[in-house]
Amino acid sequence: MGAAWTRGLGKSGQILVAVMLLLVIMATLVPVLVLFTQRESKWTAKQDQSTSAFHMAEAGIEKGYRAVSRSTTTWFDLVTYGTPIDRFHFDYVFDDIDGGYYTVSVASGPEKNEITIIGVGKDMKSKEVRAIRAVYTRNILGDVAIQAMAGVTVAGGVDVEWGAIVGPEYIDTGDRTYPQFYSATTLSVDSNPDPENCDQPNCCQWFSFNADVPPDPGIDLNLYRSSAQALTAAANGCPPGGKDGTCYFNTAVNWDSLDYTAGGTVFIENNLTVGSPGLDMIGTLIVTGNMTSTSGGWGKGSVDMVMPQTAWKQYCNDWTHYTSVFGTDEGTAPAIFPGLNSDYLSTEGWTYNPTGAKCAVQGFLYVGGNFTTSGGGGNAEIYGSLFVKGAVTIDASSSVTVFYNKEAAEAVRTTKLVLTRKSWQAEVRSWVW
Repeated sequence: MGAAWTRGLGKSGQILVAVMLLLVIMATLVPVLVLFTQRESKWTAKQDQSTSAFHMAEAGIEKGYRAVSRSTTTWFDLVTYGTPIDRFHFDYVFDDIDGGYYTVSVASGPEKNEITIIGVGKDMKSKEVRAIRAVYTRNILGDVAIQAMAGVTVAGGVDVEWGAIVGPEYIDTGDRTYPQFYSATTLSVDSNPDPENCDQPNCCQWFSFNADVPPDPGIDLNLYRSSAQALTAAANGCPPGGKDGTCYFNTAVNWDSLDYTAGGTVFIENNLTVGSPGLDMIGTLIVTGNMTSTSGGWGKGSVDMVMPQTAWKQYCNDWTHYTSVFGTDEGTAPAIFPGLNSDYLSTEGWTYNPTGAKCAVQGFLYVGGNFTTSGGGGNAEIYGSLFVKGAVTIDASSSVTVFYNKEAAEAVRTTKLVLTRKSWQAEVRSWVW
Protein backbone atom coordinates (compact mmCIF):
# COMPACT_ATOMS: atom_id res chain seq x y z
CA MET A 1 0.00 0.00 0.00
CA GLY A 2 2.82 2.41 0.81
CA ALA A 3 4.45 1.74 -2.54
CA ALA A 4 1.16 2.32 -4.41
CA TRP A 5 0.58 5.58 -2.56
CA THR A 6 4.08 6.75 -3.48
CA ARG A 7 3.52 5.91 -7.14
CA GLY A 8 0.20 7.85 -7.11
CA LEU A 9 1.89 10.84 -5.52
CA GLY A 10 4.55 10.75 -8.25
CA LYS A 11 1.93 10.96 -11.00
CA SER A 12 0.18 13.84 -9.25
CA GLY A 13 3.47 15.67 -8.94
CA GLN A 14 4.18 15.26 -12.61
CA ILE A 15 0.76 16.69 -13.51
CA LEU A 16 1.33 19.61 -11.13
CA VAL A 17 4.69 20.37 -12.75
CA ALA A 18 3.10 20.29 -16.23
CA VAL A 19 0.31 22.63 -15.15
CA MET A 20 2.80 25.02 -13.62
CA LEU A 21 4.91 25.00 -16.79
CA LEU A 22 1.80 25.69 -18.88
CA LEU A 23 0.87 28.60 -16.61
CA VAL A 24 4.39 30.03 -16.96
CA ILE A 25 4.22 29.73 -20.78
CA MET A 26 0.77 31.37 -20.88
CA ALA A 27 1.96 34.13 -18.55
CA THR A 28 4.80 34.78 -20.99
CA LEU A 29 2.84 34.47 -24.25
CA VAL A 30 -0.33 36.34 -23.38
CA PRO A 31 1.41 39.72 -22.89
CA VAL A 32 3.33 39.10 -26.11
CA LEU A 33 0.08 38.33 -27.96
CA VAL A 34 -1.55 41.40 -26.48
CA LEU A 35 1.44 43.53 -27.48
CA PHE A 36 1.46 42.03 -30.97
CA THR A 37 -2.28 42.68 -31.34
CA GLN A 38 -1.82 46.26 -30.22
CA ARG A 39 1.07 46.80 -32.60
CA GLU A 40 -0.75 45.08 -35.45
CA SER A 41 -3.60 47.49 -34.91
CA LYS A 42 -1.15 50.38 -35.09
CA TRP A 43 0.54 48.91 -38.16
CA THR A 44 -2.85 48.49 -39.84
CA ALA A 45 -3.77 52.08 -39.03
CA LYS A 46 -0.41 53.28 -40.30
CA GLN A 47 -0.82 51.21 -43.46
CA ASP A 48 -4.28 52.69 -44.00
CA GLN A 49 -2.86 56.17 -43.54
CA SER A 50 0.04 55.43 -45.90
CA THR A 51 -2.44 54.05 -48.44
CA SER A 52 -4.53 57.18 -48.05
CA ALA A 53 -1.49 59.36 -48.76
CA PHE A 54 -0.66 57.17 -51.75
CA HIS A 55 -4.18 57.63 -53.14
CA MET A 56 -3.77 61.38 -52.71
CA ALA A 57 -0.56 61.23 -54.76
CA GLU A 58 -2.35 59.19 -57.44
CA ALA A 59 -5.10 61.80 -57.53
CA GLY A 60 -2.40 64.39 -58.13
CA ILE A 61 -1.08 62.48 -61.15
CA GLU A 62 -4.60 62.23 -62.58
CA LYS A 63 -5.27 65.92 -61.92
CA GLY A 64 -2.04 66.90 -63.67
CA TYR A 65 -2.82 64.64 -66.64
CA ARG A 66 -6.23 66.26 -67.09
CA ALA A 67 -4.71 69.74 -66.84
CA VAL A 68 -2.30 68.99 -69.69
CA SER A 69 -4.90 67.16 -71.79
CA ARG A 70 -7.50 69.91 -71.77
CA SER A 71 -6.06 71.54 -74.91
CA THR A 72 -3.27 71.06 -77.42
CA THR A 73 -2.25 74.67 -76.81
CA THR A 74 -1.50 73.86 -73.17
CA TRP A 75 0.66 70.93 -74.25
CA PHE A 76 2.60 72.79 -76.94
CA ASP A 77 3.18 75.84 -74.73
CA LEU A 78 4.51 73.57 -72.00
CA VAL A 79 6.84 71.38 -74.10
CA THR A 80 7.96 74.15 -76.46
CA TYR A 81 8.30 77.17 -74.20
CA GLY A 82 8.15 75.68 -70.70
CA THR A 83 5.05 77.74 -69.93
CA PRO A 84 3.86 76.70 -66.42
CA ILE A 85 0.25 75.75 -65.77
CA ASP A 86 -1.38 77.75 -62.99
CA ARG A 87 -1.81 75.68 -59.79
CA PHE A 88 0.43 72.92 -61.21
CA HIS A 89 3.96 73.84 -60.16
CA PHE A 90 3.61 73.06 -56.43
CA ASP A 91 1.84 76.39 -55.95
CA TYR A 92 -1.54 75.06 -54.80
CA VAL A 93 -2.92 72.47 -52.36
CA PHE A 94 -5.92 70.44 -53.53
CA ASP A 95 -8.30 69.22 -50.80
CA ASP A 96 -11.13 67.77 -52.88
CA ILE A 97 -10.71 64.23 -51.45
CA ASP A 98 -11.73 63.32 -47.91
CA GLY A 99 -8.94 62.38 -45.54
CA GLY A 100 -6.06 64.32 -47.03
CA TYR A 101 -4.72 66.74 -49.57
CA TYR A 102 -2.17 66.86 -52.37
CA THR A 103 -0.08 69.16 -54.53
CA VAL A 104 1.10 68.70 -58.12
CA SER A 105 3.95 69.71 -60.41
CA VAL A 106 3.68 69.51 -64.22
CA ALA A 107 6.86 70.34 -66.16
CA SER A 108 8.41 69.63 -69.55
CA GLY A 109 11.04 66.90 -69.91
CA PRO A 110 13.07 64.88 -69.24
CA GLU A 111 13.26 64.39 -73.02
CA LYS A 112 11.92 66.57 -75.79
CA ASN A 113 8.18 66.15 -76.35
CA GLU A 114 7.73 64.66 -72.87
CA ILE A 115 6.25 65.95 -69.63
CA THR A 116 6.82 64.93 -66.01
CA ILE A 117 3.97 64.97 -63.48
CA ILE A 118 4.74 64.66 -59.76
CA GLY A 119 1.91 64.16 -57.28
CA VAL A 120 2.63 64.51 -53.55
CA GLY A 121 -0.11 63.34 -51.19
CA LYS A 122 -0.50 63.77 -47.43
CA ASP A 123 -2.81 61.97 -45.02
CA MET A 124 -4.65 64.51 -42.89
CA LYS A 125 -4.58 62.49 -39.68
CA SER A 126 -1.10 60.97 -39.56
CA LYS A 127 0.67 63.50 -41.81
CA GLU A 128 2.04 60.52 -43.76
CA VAL A 129 3.49 61.67 -47.12
CA ARG A 130 3.71 59.67 -50.37
CA ALA A 131 4.85 60.82 -53.82
CA ILE A 132 4.57 59.52 -57.40
CA ARG A 133 6.42 60.60 -60.53
CA ALA A 134 5.03 59.84 -64.03
CA VAL A 135 6.39 60.71 -67.48
CA TYR A 136 4.08 61.07 -70.49
CA THR A 137 4.85 61.43 -74.19
CA ARG A 138 2.88 62.11 -77.36
CA ASN A 139 4.56 59.29 -79.27
CA ILE A 140 2.21 56.47 -78.35
CA LEU A 141 4.17 53.81 -80.23
CA GLY A 142 7.52 55.47 -80.48
CA ASP A 143 8.89 56.82 -83.76
CA VAL A 144 6.35 56.68 -86.60
CA ALA A 145 7.51 57.33 -90.18
CA ILE A 146 4.17 56.57 -91.86
CA GLN A 147 0.72 56.63 -90.29
CA ALA A 148 -2.14 55.81 -92.66
CA MET A 149 -5.76 55.51 -91.59
CA ALA A 150 -7.03 53.33 -94.48
CA GLY A 151 -4.25 50.80 -94.91
CA VAL A 152 -0.71 50.58 -96.24
CA THR A 153 0.79 48.51 -99.04
CA VAL A 154 4.58 48.46 -99.09
CA ALA A 155 5.73 46.95 -102.36
CA GLY A 156 9.16 45.72 -103.37
CA GLY A 157 10.64 49.06 -104.38
CA VAL A 158 10.02 50.77 -101.05
CA ASP A 159 12.25 51.38 -98.07
CA VAL A 160 11.20 52.93 -94.77
CA GLU A 161 14.09 53.80 -92.49
CA TRP A 162 14.36 54.89 -88.84
CA GLY A 163 10.60 54.88 -88.08
CA ALA A 164 7.60 52.55 -87.91
CA ILE A 165 4.57 52.07 -90.18
CA VAL A 166 1.31 52.34 -88.23
CA GLY A 167 -2.38 52.18 -89.03
CA PRO A 168 -5.79 50.95 -87.84
CA GLU A 169 -6.38 48.92 -91.03
CA TYR A 170 -4.65 46.19 -93.04
CA ILE A 171 -0.93 46.60 -93.69
CA ASP A 172 0.92 44.66 -96.36
CA THR A 173 4.49 44.46 -95.11
CA GLY A 174 5.86 43.10 -98.37
CA ASP A 175 7.57 40.47 -96.19
CA ARG A 176 10.04 43.12 -95.10
CA THR A 177 12.26 42.49 -92.11
CA TYR A 178 12.27 46.20 -91.15
CA PRO A 179 10.96 48.63 -89.99
CA GLN A 180 8.40 47.93 -87.26
CA PHE A 181 4.75 47.49 -88.32
CA TYR A 182 1.72 48.10 -86.08
CA SER A 183 -1.88 47.43 -87.14
CA ALA A 184 -5.10 47.51 -85.13
CA THR A 185 -6.38 44.72 -87.40
CA THR A 186 -4.49 42.44 -89.77
CA LEU A 187 -1.06 42.34 -91.30
CA SER A 188 -0.07 40.39 -94.37
CA VAL A 189 1.95 38.17 -92.02
CA ASP A 190 -0.91 37.58 -89.56
CA SER A 191 -4.66 37.53 -90.20
CA ASN A 192 -5.60 35.50 -87.10
CA PRO A 193 -6.83 37.54 -84.13
CA ASP A 194 -5.80 34.81 -81.69
CA PRO A 195 -2.49 35.32 -79.84
CA GLU A 196 0.39 35.51 -80.42
CA ASN A 197 -0.01 38.57 -82.66
CA CYS A 198 3.64 39.45 -83.10
CA ASP A 199 6.82 38.06 -84.58
CA GLN A 200 8.04 35.15 -82.51
CA PRO A 201 9.95 34.60 -80.35
CA ASN A 202 11.05 38.17 -79.65
CA CYS A 203 7.96 40.24 -80.55
CA CYS A 204 10.03 43.17 -81.75
CA GLN A 205 9.16 43.90 -85.39
CA TRP A 206 5.48 43.46 -86.25
CA PHE A 207 2.31 43.66 -84.17
CA SER A 208 -1.19 42.83 -85.43
CA PHE A 209 -4.56 43.37 -83.69
CA ASN A 210 -2.72 45.85 -81.50
CA ALA A 211 -4.92 47.83 -79.11
CA ASP A 212 -2.32 50.58 -78.70
CA VAL A 213 -2.43 51.78 -82.31
CA PRO A 214 -3.12 55.51 -81.97
CA PRO A 215 -6.35 57.02 -83.29
CA ASP A 216 -6.42 59.85 -85.79
CA PRO A 217 -4.74 62.70 -83.89
CA GLY A 218 -6.67 65.31 -85.87
CA ILE A 219 -4.09 67.29 -87.82
CA ASP A 220 -4.80 70.99 -87.23
CA LEU A 221 -5.67 71.88 -90.81
CA ASN A 222 -7.11 75.24 -89.82
CA LEU A 223 -3.79 76.29 -88.34
CA TYR A 224 -1.82 75.12 -91.39
CA ARG A 225 -4.34 76.68 -93.77
CA SER A 226 -4.17 80.07 -92.11
CA SER A 227 -0.36 79.81 -92.00
CA ALA A 228 -0.18 79.27 -95.77
CA GLN A 229 -2.68 82.06 -96.42
CA ALA A 230 -0.47 84.44 -94.45
CA LEU A 231 2.59 83.73 -96.62
CA THR A 232 2.91 85.74 -99.82
CA ALA A 233 4.42 83.87 -102.73
CA ALA A 234 6.72 86.73 -103.74
CA ALA A 235 8.32 87.05 -100.31
CA ASN A 236 8.39 83.36 -99.41
CA GLY A 237 9.32 81.62 -102.63
CA CYS A 238 6.05 79.75 -103.14
CA PRO A 239 5.18 78.75 -106.72
CA PRO A 240 2.82 80.98 -108.68
CA GLY A 241 -0.89 80.28 -108.80
CA GLY A 242 -1.73 80.49 -105.11
CA LYS A 243 -4.94 82.25 -104.11
CA ASP A 244 -4.39 85.99 -103.74
CA GLY A 245 -0.69 85.49 -104.33
CA THR A 246 -0.16 83.35 -101.23
CA CYS A 247 1.14 79.83 -100.48
CA TYR A 248 -2.48 78.61 -100.36
CA PHE A 249 -3.95 76.81 -103.40
CA ASN A 250 -7.70 76.22 -103.64
CA THR A 251 -7.62 74.25 -106.91
CA ALA A 252 -5.92 71.05 -108.09
CA VAL A 253 -2.20 71.44 -108.74
CA ASN A 254 0.18 69.80 -111.21
CA TRP A 255 3.88 70.34 -110.59
CA ASP A 256 6.66 68.89 -112.68
CA SER A 257 9.19 71.00 -110.79
CA LEU A 258 9.02 72.91 -107.51
CA ASP A 259 11.78 74.48 -105.44
CA TYR A 260 10.63 75.70 -102.03
CA THR A 261 13.15 75.88 -99.20
CA ALA A 262 11.72 78.62 -96.97
CA GLY A 263 10.47 76.19 -94.32
CA GLY A 264 6.87 77.44 -94.21
CA THR A 265 3.58 75.80 -95.15
CA VAL A 266 2.28 75.14 -98.67
CA PHE A 267 -1.42 74.21 -98.51
CA ILE A 268 -3.31 72.60 -101.43
CA GLU A 269 -7.07 72.39 -100.97
CA ASN A 270 -7.38 69.69 -103.63
CA ASN A 271 -5.31 67.06 -105.46
CA LEU A 272 -1.59 67.24 -106.20
CA THR A 273 0.09 65.50 -109.12
CA VAL A 274 3.88 65.52 -109.24
CA GLY A 275 5.98 64.79 -112.31
CA SER A 276 9.71 64.83 -113.02
CA PRO A 277 12.18 66.18 -111.93
CA GLY A 278 9.73 66.81 -109.08
CA LEU A 279 10.02 68.53 -105.71
CA ASP A 280 12.73 70.05 -103.58
CA MET A 281 10.70 71.20 -100.62
CA ILE A 282 11.71 72.13 -97.08
CA GLY A 283 8.71 72.79 -94.86
CA THR A 284 5.19 71.49 -94.44
CA LEU A 285 3.17 70.26 -97.41
CA ILE A 286 -0.57 69.82 -96.86
CA VAL A 287 -2.65 68.14 -99.59
CA THR A 288 -6.32 67.69 -98.66
CA GLY A 289 -7.04 65.49 -101.72
CA ASN A 290 -5.00 62.77 -103.35
CA MET A 291 -1.27 62.97 -104.00
CA THR A 292 0.05 61.11 -107.01
CA SER A 293 3.42 60.89 -108.73
CA THR A 294 3.65 60.05 -112.43
CA SER A 295 7.35 59.28 -112.30
CA GLY A 296 9.64 57.47 -109.93
CA GLY A 297 11.99 60.44 -110.10
CA TRP A 298 9.89 63.04 -108.33
CA GLY A 299 12.51 64.25 -105.85
CA LYS A 300 15.49 66.49 -106.63
CA GLY A 301 16.76 67.88 -103.30
CA SER A 302 19.78 66.95 -101.20
CA VAL A 303 19.93 66.86 -97.41
CA ASP A 304 22.11 65.70 -94.53
CA MET A 305 19.61 63.59 -92.59
CA VAL A 306 19.99 63.41 -88.81
CA MET A 307 19.43 59.85 -87.64
CA PRO A 308 17.34 59.55 -84.44
CA GLN A 309 19.33 58.01 -81.61
CA THR A 310 16.73 55.24 -81.23
CA ALA A 311 16.42 54.46 -84.96
CA TRP A 312 18.17 51.12 -84.30
CA LYS A 313 15.00 49.74 -82.69
CA GLN A 314 13.45 49.33 -86.15
CA TYR A 315 15.94 46.63 -87.17
CA CYS A 316 15.66 43.79 -84.69
CA ASN A 317 15.09 41.26 -87.48
CA ASP A 318 17.64 42.77 -89.87
CA TRP A 319 20.51 44.05 -87.76
CA THR A 320 22.90 43.47 -90.65
CA HIS A 321 21.09 46.11 -92.71
CA TYR A 322 21.36 48.66 -89.92
CA THR A 323 25.01 48.04 -89.17
CA SER A 324 26.10 47.90 -92.82
CA VAL A 325 24.20 50.99 -93.98
CA PHE A 326 24.31 53.19 -90.85
CA GLY A 327 26.04 51.58 -87.89
CA THR A 328 29.45 51.06 -89.45
CA ASP A 329 29.94 54.75 -90.22
CA GLU A 330 28.18 55.92 -87.08
CA GLY A 331 30.64 53.80 -85.17
CA THR A 332 28.93 52.76 -81.91
CA ALA A 333 26.48 50.06 -83.01
CA PRO A 334 26.69 46.80 -81.02
CA ALA A 335 27.66 43.65 -82.91
CA ILE A 336 24.21 42.16 -82.33
CA PHE A 337 20.78 43.70 -81.75
CA PRO A 338 20.82 44.87 -78.12
CA GLY A 339 17.10 44.27 -77.42
CA LEU A 340 14.21 46.75 -77.39
CA ASN A 341 14.67 47.50 -73.69
CA SER A 342 18.32 48.39 -74.08
CA ASP A 343 19.39 51.91 -73.10
CA TYR A 344 21.76 52.07 -76.08
CA LEU A 345 21.72 55.36 -78.02
CA SER A 346 23.54 56.00 -81.27
CA THR A 347 25.76 59.05 -81.65
CA GLU A 348 23.78 62.25 -81.16
CA GLY A 349 23.52 64.37 -84.30
CA TRP A 350 25.02 61.75 -86.63
CA THR A 351 24.02 62.55 -90.22
CA TYR A 352 23.47 60.46 -93.31
CA ASN A 353 23.29 61.69 -96.89
CA PRO A 354 21.97 59.21 -99.46
CA THR A 355 23.75 59.15 -102.78
CA GLY A 356 22.25 61.58 -105.27
CA ALA A 357 19.92 64.59 -104.98
CA LYS A 358 16.53 62.89 -104.81
CA CYS A 359 14.83 64.20 -101.67
CA ALA A 360 11.31 65.48 -102.45
CA VAL A 361 10.09 66.68 -99.03
CA GLN A 362 12.01 67.60 -95.89
CA GLY A 363 9.39 68.06 -93.19
CA PHE A 364 5.80 67.03 -92.59
CA LEU A 365 3.70 65.68 -95.47
CA TYR A 366 -0.07 65.36 -94.97
CA VAL A 367 -2.36 63.76 -97.55
CA GLY A 368 -6.10 63.87 -96.90
CA GLY A 369 -6.90 61.36 -99.65
CA ASN A 370 -4.72 58.56 -101.01
CA PHE A 371 -0.94 58.67 -101.48
CA THR A 372 0.07 56.82 -104.64
CA THR A 373 3.40 56.65 -106.42
CA SER A 374 3.96 54.95 -109.76
CA GLY A 375 6.39 54.93 -112.65
CA GLY A 376 10.02 53.93 -112.64
CA GLY A 377 13.20 55.76 -113.39
CA GLY A 378 14.04 57.23 -110.02
CA ASN A 379 14.50 56.91 -106.30
CA ALA A 380 12.55 59.68 -104.56
CA GLU A 381 13.02 60.26 -100.84
CA ILE A 382 10.95 61.78 -98.08
CA TYR A 383 12.81 62.96 -95.01
CA GLY A 384 10.12 63.62 -92.46
CA SER A 385 6.84 62.18 -91.28
CA LEU A 386 4.03 61.08 -93.59
CA PHE A 387 0.39 61.10 -92.44
CA VAL A 388 -2.26 59.83 -94.86
CA LYS A 389 -6.01 59.82 -94.17
CA GLY A 390 -6.57 57.41 -97.03
CA ALA A 391 -4.42 54.53 -98.23
CA VAL A 392 -0.72 54.41 -99.08
CA THR A 393 0.21 52.52 -102.22
CA ILE A 394 3.80 52.71 -103.40
CA ASP A 395 4.54 50.89 -106.62
CA ALA A 396 7.49 48.52 -106.68
CA SER A 397 9.13 50.31 -109.60
CA SER A 398 8.97 53.79 -108.05
CA SER A 399 11.68 53.13 -105.43
CA VAL A 400 10.58 55.51 -102.70
CA THR A 401 12.49 55.73 -99.43
CA VAL A 402 10.96 57.38 -96.36
CA PHE A 403 13.45 58.45 -93.68
CA TYR A 404 11.83 59.33 -90.36
CA ASN A 405 12.60 62.89 -89.23
CA LYS A 406 12.09 63.11 -85.48
CA GLU A 407 12.22 66.92 -85.38
CA ALA A 408 9.55 67.25 -88.05
CA ALA A 409 7.29 64.70 -86.36
CA GLU A 410 7.50 66.38 -82.97
CA ALA A 411 6.54 69.73 -84.48
CA VAL A 412 3.28 68.50 -86.04
CA ARG A 413 0.29 70.41 -84.68
CA THR A 414 -2.86 68.44 -83.89
CA THR A 415 -6.34 69.16 -82.58
CA LYS A 416 -6.32 66.11 -80.33
CA LEU A 417 -3.81 65.13 -77.71
CA VAL A 418 -3.05 61.43 -77.50
CA LEU A 419 -0.67 60.80 -74.60
CA THR A 420 0.88 57.61 -73.38
CA ARG A 421 2.57 56.97 -70.05
CA LYS A 422 6.25 56.26 -70.54
CA SER A 423 7.13 55.59 -66.89
CA TRP A 424 5.59 55.55 -63.40
CA GLN A 425 7.36 55.23 -60.07
CA ALA A 426 6.93 55.99 -56.39
CA GLU A 427 9.60 58.17 -54.86
CA VAL A 428 10.63 59.50 -51.47
CA ARG A 429 9.74 63.15 -51.13
CA SER A 430 8.86 65.42 -48.23
CA TRP A 431 5.77 67.58 -48.14
CA VAL A 432 6.52 70.71 -50.18
CA TRP A 433 4.37 73.11 -48.19
